[in-house]
Amino acid sequence: MTPPRDMEPAPARAPVFSRTDLRVVFLLVLGYSSAYLGRLDMGASILPMSASLGWSNETLGSVVSCFFVAYACGQLASGVLAHFFDPFWSFGLALAGSAICNLAVPFAPGPAAMRAIWFANGALQSLLWCSLVKAMAQRVSERAMPRAIVCVCATLPIGSVAAFGSAAAGAPGGFWQGTFYLAAAALGISAALWFRLFRFPAPPAGAPAAHAAAKSYPRATRFADGKGAADPEGPGWGPVAALVGATALACGACGFLRDGLTTWAPKVLQDAFGLPASISILLTLALPFVGLAGAFLNKAFHERQPLVSAMTTLCFAAGTAFAALALLGIGLPSLAIAVVAFAGVYLAMVMVTNAITSIFCLAYRNLFDAALVAGIVDTVCYVGSSLAAWLLGRAVDAGAGWTPVFAMLAVSGGAGLLFSLLSLRVERRVAR
Repeated sequence: MTPPRDMEPAPARAPVFSRTDLRVVFLLVLGYSSAYLGRLDMGASILPMSASLGWSNETLGSVVSCFFVAYACGQLASGVLAHFFDPFWSFGLALAGSAICNLAVPFAPGPAAMRAIWFANGALQSLLWCSLVKAMAQRVSERAMPRAIVCVCATLPIGSVAAFGSAAAGAPGGFWQGTFYLAAAALGISAALWFRLFRFPAPPAGAPAAHAAAKSYPRATRFADGKGAADPEGPGWGPVAALVGATALACGACGFLRDGLTTWAPKVLQDAFGLPASISILLTLALPFVGLAGAFLNKAFHERQPLVSAMTTLCFAAGTAFAALALLGIGLPSLAIAVVAFAGVYLAMVMVTNAITSIFCLAYRNLFDAALVAGIVDTVCYVGSSLAAWLLGRAVDAGAGWTPVFAMLAVSGGAGLLFSLLSLRVERRVAR
């Protein structure tokens, strides 16, 4: 006897992640979380390093800027060279080299040596992001891609928690070196696991090649013929170049605002509110937990509104408003207002970072080479970061105080809003 239809067992649902997907995403998330630990540890350790070494804000800011300058220059080259280098070697060797740089920091004899080491760290880490994007575009299935992007977006908060948490733990005893030892160990282990576990099977069924179709952008799927050649029915190279350019400029404003805040937040809390170094760093540690929610908010927003620039426009508007609120908190002064404002700025800029460097590059991979564009937007982002680390530290040392610093951060948020509105206008034309 045939059972009723409503009693028939439901067909088994295929898992979102295949075994290949799981392996690739796990190794990329582990490696890039370690990379964030190995780049944010310098900013997280500014307070105990300043107290222990007696260096000025401008000197420490210049060390942080060396990373960003090298990273920005290297990103552009990395995006171009991603065609020729296997991510197996570029990702793994960059992790190993960054581990050596972090291990060398505590032994630097002076500011010049510290700058050279941190510059080398930036150059090595500049190879990572384009390699990650290329590995995802080639090795992660279309079914798993949305969740894989969320996992990768979580690497910034994870690395930030590790950096600021370890810095806070070592601050009371002045043991700032421990954060760099932890970063070296995490990077070394990640490199070893990468070389041991990463494999290169053929891309799984449904995985995108360099120019696979993207479901969210039906017109855009007619842009490329599989080799990157323009289709007459597509939007054309002009609008695509304008979209990438405007989006990259918005990313630069995001880098200035995001890293200007995270680099100097502990120092602001100590100078403006008289908090001990360990408490200042612990309060800053709350920011990555707020940022972790950004990855899930990115996914939820993108599922409802596929235009990436719509998300970044709202985030820049919120980030600029919160930067203005931080001005009020410092001027009163009110610690509660300042902390809430810092959290709002950080959440908004983490969402912009995720939207541009991950969602934008992978969602539009049918229009352009994802690794190359990832290199371009990340380059401009870290140009903004390098300017923030040095310029804001110099402004404080010149006696300007923290109020002009946050005024500059608010202005950068406003500039990002304008660039994002321009990007939105072009994106509507490209994606319709």
